[in-house]
Amino acid sequence: MPNLNRRTFVKSVGAGAVALASMGVASAADGRDQFVVTVGGKGARKRLERSGADVQDSVADGRVLLVAAAEKSTIQRVSGVKHVESNLGYRAVGPKLQSTEESTDEEYADIQWDKHADTTGAFQAHDTATGDGRTVAIIDTGIDTAHPDLRNRVERGRLFRADGASSPDGGPAVDGDTTIDARLPPSGEEIESYTYLGAPAIRSQMAADDVHSHGSHCAGIATAKHDDTSAGEDFGIVGMAPDADVVPLRVFYWKRLDDYQYDTDGDGEDESVTVTTLWTTDFDILSAIDYAGTIGADAANMSLGGGVIKGSAHKDGEHVGYQKVIQSAVQRGTVVTTSAGNASSDLQHEGYYTLPNSVPGSISVSATGPNNERVFYSNYGTSDIDVGAPGGGYETLEKTLASDTEWPYPLNLVYSTVPPDLNDGTAYAWYAGTSMAAPQVAGLVALVREVNPDLNAKQVQSIIENTARYSNGKGDADTGAGIIYAPDAVEEADHRK
Repeated sequence: MPNLNRRTFVKSVGAGAVALASMGVASAADGRDQFVVTVGGKGARKRLERSGADVQDSVADGRVLLVAAAEKSTIQRVSGVKHVESNLGYRAVGPKLQSTEESTDEEYADIQWDKHADTTGAFQAHDTATGDGRTVAIIDTGIDTAHPDLRNRVERGRLFRADGASSPDGGPAVDGDTTIDARLPPSGEEIESYTYLGAPAIRSQMAADDVHSHGSHCAGIATAKHDDTSAGEDFGIVGMAPDADVVPLRVFYWKRLDDYQYDTDGDGEDESVTVTTLWTTDFDILSAIDYAGTIGADAANMSLGGGVIKGSAHKDGEHVGYQKVIQSAVQRGTVVTTSAGNASSDLQHEGYYTLPNSVPGSISVSATGPNNERVFYSNYGTSDIDVGAPGGGYETLEKTLASDTEWPYPLNLVYSTVPPDLNDGTAYAWYAGTSMAAPQVAGLVALVREVNPDLNAKQVQSIIENTARYSNGKGDADTGAGIIYAPDAVEEADHRK
């Protein structure tokens, strides 16, 4: 395995939860601005349409709408409208995750420290439950539809793109198994993380197929199969719930920006250039959460999030929209798992928070290492962290890169699936981040639900928190209720029958 330096490691962990940076307001196909509108009753939709606004989609039982209008004031004047927020477009920021080697071995369980008895105990729990008959939705960059280690239900998946650019009928969603011309990053220079000079490359693929690698890596952590008869016994890695189905809900797509300001020649003067960047919007994410509840997914994992916010913004329409949609999904039985973020930030004091993990109703997950301590990059705070789970690395960068620990670099990161066609033939890679922690919990939801399918979402969360380990209680700033422990969670679920 190559010896990677400090700079490479920082690049490999910084985007473990895909961080988002606002890039302005998303537009409808006709050029009008799009807005996320929270309403108090169904009659507001008709009144909006009579006002000249175009209601393009709705989620959370019609309480959150995607509306196109020439002016925000047109919407605000309508009776029954509670909140109006621009449908913000976001590009992914933060260092890009990188693979460290091309893998050809077929048996990787021995290096999956994140599933061993002294961390999550997943292997032990598989004697009782494997997630059979349960479903985990991954809200991310898509999932590799051809990877032999993933039981991918692409026919139940979707691509969510509010501007309709990828849809055959111009709508904001595309069925996952629909063949589309998907955009990929160009072969040109990467000038910022997830941002490349030049127009995007195009290829024909299923709409929910992975266009990056992040979603496939999360899917493997949650649901990778422990064997595959077509490839030979004991193939690949083992997910937390190896017999569960995984559904790709793609919300990220590569978007061409023709007026991106960048200093191309280093003279201190920005100029307009064409770039391709990984992109999503608020309504794309909200739609995916809502859809996960509609299809009855046992868990919906979101290893994504915005930057750390301070102040009263948690009272604005964006926060309200996320809260309504997440709570709607939870009420329908879907457990929503979210990554806590990789800013090393204290979310407990001075009003700091992040979306969507700070929204009540989701399980916010911090990242831990092989020694069951919070890792250096993970956000923390008793107000936001519900549980901890393996994300890779140690308490400091220096220790993470050291060669004299029990799990030397890169073995202390998390090993999982990636699309070979996007990674120079590599089918597995080492990543780190709270992105890798959240799907551990999503997979555990599937184990718990297999044993006791009658549990509602809040009961499942209670079991996971009550059986967590290595914590002083729910008030632990680093890991909340503790680090998830699958054997005890499965046993407790069985006792509640």
